[in-house]
Amino acid sequence: IIMARLLGNRGNRLYPPRPNLPTNRRGVAPYPAQAASSPGLFSRQSLMILTVGMLMGYLVLPMLLMQRLGGSNQYNGFGEVQFKANSDHKDYRPSPNNLQYQQYTPEETVGGVAAGVQTVASSRRMSPAKEVVEDAAAKVMHVEEHPEEHEMPAIPEEHDDPDHPDHNKDSADEADEADESVVTTSSEVAVDGSTPSPLKRIMEDQDILGRQSLPTSTTPKVMFTNKLPDSTRMKILVTGGAGFVGSHLVDKLMMEGHEVIVVDNFFTGQKKNIAHWLQHPNFSVIVHDVTEPIQLEVDQIYHLACPASPPHYQYNPVKTIKTSTMGTLNMLGLAKRVRARMLLTSTSEIYGDPQEHPQKESYWGNVNTIGPRSCYDEGKRVAETMMYSYRNQNKVDVRVARIFNTFGPRMHPNDGRVVSNFIIQALQNKNLTIYGEGKQTRSFQYVSDLVDGLHKLMNGNYDLPVNLGNPDEYSVGNFAEQIKEMTKSSSKIVKLEKSQDDPSQRKPDITTAKREINWQPQVTVKDGLIKTIAYFQSVLDESGEIKPTGPGAAKPEA
Repeated sequence: IIMARLLGNRGNRLYPPRPNLPTNRRGVAPYPAQAASSPGLFSRQSLMILTVGMLMGYLVLPMLLMQRLGGSNQYNGFGEVQFKANSDHKDYRPSPNNLQYQQYTPEETVGGVAAGVQTVASSRRMSPAKEVVEDAAAKVMHVEEHPEEHEMPAIPEEHDDPDHPDHNKDSADEADEADESVVTTSSEVAVDGSTPSPLKRIMEDQDILGRQSLPTSTTPKVMFTNKLPDSTRMKILVTGGAGFVGSHLVDKLMMEGHEVIVVDNFFTGQKKNIAHWLQHPNFSVIVHDVTEPIQLEVDQIYHLACPASPPHYQYNPVKTIKTSTMGTLNMLGLAKRVRARMLLTSTSEIYGDPQEHPQKESYWGNVNTIGPRSCYDEGKRVAETMMYSYRNQNKVDVRVARIFNTFGPRMHPNDGRVVSNFIIQALQNKNLTIYGEGKQTRSFQYVSDLVDGLHKLMNGNYDLPVNLGNPDEYSVGNFAEQIKEMTKSSSKIVKLEKSQDDPSQRKPDITTAKREINWQPQVTVKDGLIKTIAYFQSVLDESGEIKPTGPGAAKPEA
């Protein structure tokens, strides 16, 4: 009835109504709505024929498709298909020997028939999974029938006789064999001489990857992770974790056994700094800009995200201010919501061009609020204000570290800072550029000391600002001479115009760090420079040439 009505509405616009309409016993048209408009396009007999034809088409079409796709076939009385061997049809499957595709013939199957009609049980088409099982069964039967073709090579017995010449071996060779056995013995040959299943091999490989880092060109050293119980393992967020300092902090947290989440927009951070942890189940990285809110569940937040070198933070000063302010505001909101402890990496730049020497945490600073460095200096000062406003008003647990000049491996080669510029220039025998007379002083600490200080501050009870730096003070001119001597470079030292608002002296007073968190630097500047020079030499060997960045604003290069 519904189809008749649909056809009637469509035909109403094509054909005029017929004069005589059929009536029922009472002499009334059976469908008043249709009678008022127009009869159907087809009669009832035509509609029935059309319906039957469509149903027959639905039944016959699958049969035709099966004949087309499956070759010649026969239907038995129960609706099952029997396939005949078709000499023109060629089936190609992977060879178990060389993993290359070759023609598959019925003789290769278990109990197969060379030609003719197969039985329903053996010739019915199988799913790919069932075919794999059948092939495996065929291999097992072949091994049982021909064991001599699959014998494992004899394993030589150990020499227990002390007089045997092979009894005593070099200890280094034994250690190498022991290391190789960790990877190969368990995954290639079992104790009984059998080959483990692929699933077991995958599980063993994942277990290894879950206990260590992978060596990379940037981080060739393998680091092993501790396994902590759920009660002590924390979820830790590190913003800017792909950067210079952040990546070293990630290493320490991963080796302790915590779950680490890195959030970075890779403006100055580099993926190669954290590539050695990408396979680890406790590590994850999120490409995200901290100026936008993010929803996570964490226990601690290390907020390091912000360009730190003058050329980089001056490249986009508005974005630098937004990162220090809006980024810190978003992280504080997250810490408030999930009740996480938050550490802000502030900077010695908040002291500006100091009139107090050395600088204590109580010193308020001397900063030019509209100078080229103010986007970074004032941004960090506002970030500190936000931290303690959230502590006082919303009871957020906060920590603030004021970081002085830091150097070490994974520094961006184009960051334009003193250490990286001098080393890159000296290794390439280019002029060592000093901006000013070279009498301005700086204090340099190695990155591992800074990471230890950040970790102790986060897990300690002191919540006021803390200076983290090395009190050893160097003039920039003397520092350039030292690097030139250590690299045995033929470079010349060239003095250029002094940069605007460049501090004349910088030295931390770390009395608070010693007293409150029991921290002081452990690595000397000379030892740190040896490691840093070796790192930059490897970067030069890989890239070929690096152009040092000047004092002006510059975008980070890959």
